[in-house]
Amino acid sequence: MIRSMTGYGRSEGNYKGRPVAVELRSVNHRYCDVVIRLPKLLAPLEETFKKKVQARFSRGHIELSINFNGSGNAPKQFKLDLESAEAYHRILKKLKTSLHLSGEIDVALMSHFREIITTSEPEEETAPLGRFVDRMVERSMRALEKMRGEEGRALGEDLAGHLDELDRMLGLIKQQEKKAVQAYHERLQKRVSELTQGIAVDPARLAQEVAILVDRSDISEETARLKTHLEQFRKMLQKDEAVGRALEFLLQEMNREVNTIGSKANDVNISLQVVAMKSGLEKIREQVQNIE
Repeated sequence: MIRSMTGYGRSEGNYKGRPVAVELRSVNHRYCDVVIRLPKLLAPLEETFKKKVQARFSRGHIELSINFNGSGNAPKQFKLDLESAEAYHRILKKLKTSLHLSGEIDVALMSHFREIITTSEPEEETAPLGRFVDRMVERSMRALEKMRGEEGRALGEDLAGHLDELDRMLGLIKQQEKKAVQAYHERLQKRVSELTQGIAVDPARLAQEVAILVDRSDISEETARLKTHLEQFRKMLQKDEAVGRALEFLLQEMNREVNTIGSKANDVNISLQVVAMKSGLEKIREQVQNIE
């Protein structure tokens, strides 16, 4: 069954007492466009996660977010450089004594020197954390796949209904095509009689003119191809693979056949059905754009 490109997947876990959340959001896109948002600690694994998502999904704009503690950053670590603090303190005491300066050399003053107290990311091995997050990404992808599959089934059912309606209208066109030839023959005969004011007209000549029009307005090939395209479209909806691009191409061919029928058919009723079919194809096109 076809899959939609719209979906959402989420998984939550706990790594060494730290809550971890992984989210995947997907919307329609011509190709597989993956955007990764993750903590600095996992930055070396960005390309790995990106390839993992691209291997599972063939189309869609997919955003992968990995958060620690509900945010993108892990708790920072603070480090005191006692040697630097002692050096600053000695220099400040010497400066105070040499220049006879007033004031206390206290913690408030010493804290202004950034070299004394520094911050850094927690030292932690990336490999075990990466394996833990990798399993969470896998669960999120399964959840996203499930939702895209459910959306795809709903899309498939709706598209099947539109195809049935197109099939019905195609049948009406075929029926009307047979009536159109006879109707044209009668109109032409009446028109000739009016112009010749009752003078006898060669039946063979009249039949020849009708035959010429029938040949010009013959839409049997177009209706046959359109029928084939409709059947092929239905078969593609049942495939368990990415068929979105193939459906887009097939839809273009269906539009081409319908346009040709409209331009060749010399009948009002057929033209009305063509307009209705174009409207139906446009509805299908809007939905096909969201199929993987």
